[in-house]
Amino acid sequence: MKTKQIFSTVLIKNRQGLRLTQQQVASAVGVSQSAYNYWESGKHFPNATKIFQLTRVLKIPIEEISSI
Repeated sequence: MKTKQIFSTVLIKNRQGLRLTQQQVASAVGVSQSAYNYWESGKHFPNATKIFQLTRVLKIPIEEISSI
């Protein structure tokens, strides 16, 4: 559970830092806004492909994700 919370915090921080909406990020990775919202709220965790896409869209260093 703690991993989901840390991951969601990273998503929120980076998305807000880039001044993107949840809808913009969701569209960029090919999911619905509600699916992305579940990731940010820590209710669900994306698969590996979506995690990789998120790192690219949100400019998250892969090292930051792998340390979670």
